[in-house]
Formats: sequence, C-alpha cells, structure tokens
Amino acid sequence: MQEQVFYLERFCGVETYPVKQAVWHLIKGDGTGEDPDMFCLEMRFAKGTHLHEDTQALKAEPIWEINFYKNEILADQLQTGFSLEQPNGAEEVDGTFYYAEHQPAVDNRMEILAADGDRLKIRVCGKTGDVNYYDGSKPGSKMQLTAWFEKG
Repeated sequence: MQEQVFYLERFCGVETYPVKQAVWHLIKGDGTGEDPDMFCLEMRFAKGTHLHEDTQALKAEPIWEINFYKNEILADQLQTGFSLEQPNGAEEVDGTFYYAEHQPAVDNRMEILAADGDRLKIRVCGKTGDVNYYDGSKPGSKMQLTAWFEKG
C-alpha cells in the first residue's frame, strides 16, 4: 500500500483517494478518566483515483476524524511505536467518516511509524458502513491510511 493514499475496502473492492490534508492535535485534559487527554486525527481526501461504478458519479471528497482518549499523553511519547486504539461500542463512538453522509468510524487504531519534529508518520485503520448503501444491505467497509500528519 502506498503512503499518502487512503484505501477504502468496500464489498465490491478497494477504492483509493489521495490525501489532501492530514493533521494531528494533542488536547490536554486534567489527566483523569473524567477529563483525559485527547489525540485527534483529521484527514481530508481528494476525489477518488480508483472508484467503482456506483460511487463515480458522487465525486466525493471523504473526511475521516478520530479522537483517541488516554488519561495522559506526554508529547515525548509521540515517537515511533506509540499506538492507540478506540474499540467502539454502539453508544461510545468518537470517530466520524463523511462521504455523502456522516456515519460512525469504529474500531479505530493508530500507530506512529516515524517522527520528524512535529511531523508524524501514522498508520491508521478503522471500519465504517458502506458509503453508498446506508440501509445496511451491504457489509461495512475497512479503512486504512499511512501518511505524514502535520501538527495542527
């Protein structure tokens, strides 16, 4: 899989979208379970370069946003090997994927593969519903991206 390309694995095969923007933020809480630190990823993509017939006319530019929570995240931890997971239940989703409609992004995971100052090379994956069949008639989609994220 190439870097800077978002892969959306649908029931009918894989679609690809170039990265327009990948940004990370660290929002400090008070270090407790009531107000944990939050590591946020914001990803915006251009129109797809490899699409299936049912999504070509949509001309979508997807957006994927995830907030990962941990009691304390220190800036010096944001190095190669640092990872976070967000296994979601139906009631506690803090990931969103927008294609033609907003829908939950679940089972999100991220891992830092490299760091260059404030730039972080991150591999992120997750799942969402199908982007063209919102009635549940098709299986969900897997999402994956490896990209350089800029500090926001």
